[in-house]
Formats: sequence, C-alpha cells, structure tokens
Amino acid sequence: MKSRYADEKIWWIPVLIGITLLIPFTLNTYFTYVFNLAGIAIIVAVGLDLLSGYTGLISLGHAAFMAVGAYTSAVLTVHFDWPFLFSVPAAAMAAMITGVILGFPALRLSGLYLAIATMGFGVIIQRIILELDVWTGGSNGIFVPAPIFFGLRLTSDFSHYYIVYITVFLAVAFARRLTATKIGRAFVAIRDSEEAAQASGINPAKYKVFAFALSAFYAGLAGALFAHTQRFITTDYFSILLSIQFLVMVIVGGIGFVYGAVCGALFITFLPELIRIAKDFFPEGIAQFNDLQAIGFGLIMLFFILFEPMGLYGRWLKIRIYWRLFPFNPKQRKKSQW
Repeated sequence: MKSRYADEKIWWIPVLIGITLLIPFTLNTYFTYVFNLAGIAIIVAVGLDLLSGYTGLISLGHAAFMAVGAYTSAVLTVHFDWPFLFSVPAAAMAAMITGVILGFPALRLSGLYLAIATMGFGVIIQRIILELDVWTGGSNGIFVPAPIFFGLRLTSDFSHYYIVYITVFLAVAFARRLTATKIGRAFVAIRDSEEAAQASGINPAKYKVFAFALSAFYAGLAGALFAHTQRFITTDYFSILLSIQFLVMVIVGGIGFVYGAVCGALFITFLPELIRIAKDFFPEGIAQFNDLQAIGFGLIMLFFILFEPMGLYGRWLKIRIYWRLFPFNPKQRKKSQW
C-alpha cells in the first residue's frame, strides 16, 4: 500500500533540473557563489538526513567529515599534483573511512551520548589537522588551486556552479533510490525500533556502520567541492557550529525526507541574505541591532520546532494532500457532479 506522503508524479523533476541549469545566467557573481555554497550544503544535508532522519542516529560531527574531505583533496592536489577528478573521489573515500571508524561507537551509544561522541570526534579531527601543519598549513590554512576539468581551468563561480549541481543531482537521486530499497527500509526499521528490526532479521550493527560511512561519504564529497570552490580553507570554518547548522537544515526542511534536506539547505543558506534584504523594511531601531541575523535565525528555528515539526517539505505534502481532498480539488468536484 502506497504511503499517503509518497511522491506519485515526477514530471516536475526534469523541469526543476532545467531551471537549475539556467539559474546562473540570471545572477551576478556573488549570488552564483551563494548558490554554490547552497549546493554544497545540500549534499551534506542529504547525507545527514540518511543518518539522522532515516536511521535515527544524531551526529554533530559532520563538519569534521567535511573537513576530512576538504583537506584530503587539498593535500592531494597541492602536494601530490593529483588531478581534480581523482582527488575529489579520494577525499570522499577518506571521509567514508573515518565514518566507518566513528560508526562503531554508534553500536553502543544513542541519543545525546552519541551526539556528544560525534562532537568530540570533530574536535579530534581539528587538532589532527592543526598538528599536521607541514601538509595542511595548520592554523594558517592552505591555498587550493583551481580545478582543471577536461583540460579547462575552472576559475569562476559560474563554472563551479555546474560541477556542484551535477554532483547535487547525482547525490539526491542516489539517496532517493536508496531509501526505496531494502537498505532504506532497514534504516527506517532501526530508527523506529531497533529491537523489532533485529527480531525481523535485520543486523543493526551492519546498517548503522553503513549509514555512518555513507553519510560521511556525502560530507567528504561536499568538503572536497568546498575546498576547490573557496580556493582557501582553514579549520575555523569546520567548527561545531557548522555541524549544528547542518542538523538545523535537516530539521527545518523536514527530517526523514530527502527533498526536505534540499529545502532546508537552501532555506538556511539563503536566510542571512533574506534577513539582510528585510533590514531595509524594519524600523530604524530594530535594523541597527548588531545580532539581527542571529536573532532572526533563532526565531525561525523556534517557530519550526514548535509549529512545523515536519518542516518545509512536510508542510508542502500536507498542502498537496488537502488539495486532493474533496471539495478543494476541482477535478474531484467535477467527478462528484456526475
């Protein structure tokens, strides 16, 4: 029996892809750069949603996975002259290996304890990067050369846009397909009841480690793209606040929905820009607040937690369901007249 929240029509997907590919032609350099950051955030958020939304494992260490991917690709490119097409997959694999290592504590921990463990893992990764300053540049950071893609040096945000969003399309499509397979159903079973899943023949240990590895792979892939997009990286960017921000993206977009992670990543990435534009319409006393963006961010998070626990995508699904029900749907009304 098909779930009431299941997507039934996919005609809009090629339309959305077409619009996405045309977006940079209508933007200036700055907003193209912001869209690149949004695409990178989408990749991390989708991977985190597979871990937290589908498997039920909370992680505050995804900034560390992203750092592993970013620094691995940077080191391979700068010190070993690896081409872009090889360094990015290698970086994602390196992050996946760290995800496997971190996945083993998840076999005994859950909830707040697991979140604290992953947060500690992030601190460890930061210290390792700082200690390996011969390779990583330590606290001074490291410059990353522009990627060369099939003989073309990609130096503009416009050219990076298509690399980022082609990766986004592949990452989202794979995640959607995975959630519809036996593996995705096993993730959900473990999230709902680990004991019941084990009684059904599911090996929770295997699937938990796999979920961590896959989620870390997504974060490492995004980190490698981020390194080549920014062209300069330091450990300051990959802080615990970034991990919290990724988790907020999943919650705001709709935890347990792949498309919800996409919506949340876009919303949170563009939220500072929306607040900056809205400041012009605020009273002068409010517009002069130094922490206006932080206040707006906190209020929006509080709103979603209290009033929209299913997130943006969950609200869209509810609207779609209401529209289908008589008497709101004109098609249904016309049928009833017969």
